[in-house]
Amino acid sequence: MATIRPFRNSDLPGLFDVWMRHWESTGQVPPVSVSILERAVLSRTFFRPDSLLVAEHGGDVVGWCHQFSDDWQSPSPEMLGPDSEHDLESVPEVDAVPTSLVAAICFAGEAGLAMCDALLTETMKRAADANVKRMCVGPVRDARNGYGGLPPIGHGLGIPVTDARVASLLSRHGFHVARSLVRMVVNTSTYRPPMNREFLKLRRSTRIDRLPLLPLNNRTAVAMSHFDMERNVLMDHQSNEELAAIDLWVGDPEGHVMDGARSILSLRLMHPVELNGFPAPQPQKGFVTSMAERELSTHEQFLVASIIQSLANRQIFTVETTIDANAVKLKDQFLTLNFQEHEQGRQWERDL
Repeated sequence: MATIRPFRNSDLPGLFDVWMRHWESTGQVPPVSVSILERAVLSRTFFRPDSLLVAEHGGDVVGWCHQFSDDWQSPSPEMLGPDSEHDLESVPEVDAVPTSLVAAICFAGEAGLAMCDALLTETMKRAADANVKRMCVGPVRDARNGYGGLPPIGHGLGIPVTDARVASLLSRHGFHVARSLVRMVVNTSTYRPPMNREFLKLRRSTRIDRLPLLPLNNRTAVAMSHFDMERNVLMDHQSNEELAAIDLWVGDPEGHVMDGARSILSLRLMHPVELNGFPAPQPQKGFVTSMAERELSTHEQFLVASIIQSLANRQIFTVETTIDANAVKLKDQFLTLNFQEHEQGRQWERDL
């Protein structure tokens, strides 16, 4: 008998099996175990069993879909100041209408393929019943829901283009591509930074301060608890001026979710944040405040190159970031910094 129901604790092994078989069908074999999946998502304090629907056939889990109907409340409070209405307009990826995010939808085998339409339909129905007006599928630069860093999600690429079955499913149900994304990756062990006159000048006149970060907002802190987060700040030696800042997310070895040899470069600063009990510095110029700016300053380019060059000594061998595919200038800048285009993805969207 085929049924669709909310998650139960006994479903965890079945969820893992479907996760692995689903991604294997796209040509990827993510280094994930049952315990990693549990730690990344299911053990979070904000996890609600009724937000994860399970498709069951003959007593076996054959598909599942996890949506966050509170995602329209993004950005989380650490990205908003006292003038929240003004700040909301300046922060990207913020929806003006109640919007849910489907962070994961996966199915396996013929039974899963036969039930995937019903699974998505029930997910949309429950979202509509919760007064959600728009649904997005595929996490992008996720820092709220626990999927960030979980292989093969990484920084959040939406739905990879290799996942043709999910793309076909979404198309059948009236979803359209809302944004196209590119995962950029660089290897640190063989890294040689580009050099020009500006970079040589900055090498002599600046230093980089590496500061540990703790998000103030509880939701973000819980979702990002498997990362060691740090802010790298480019400082002028003479004036002590903050010229640029980039956040780096490194896999926490004790978190056992993302490999500690991997890291994520975040172009969007979290703020305010807590730095050993004190507010972290906010550079006044020369840094990306939103992805809409779609290019790096010279200071940021130098800072990124310097960060990457130093990571091999810390046994961190890969750095990835996700950018919008239409950010042509930004992509060219990353290519100049010796990043390579690794994978493409799309976030899908539909009004309910």
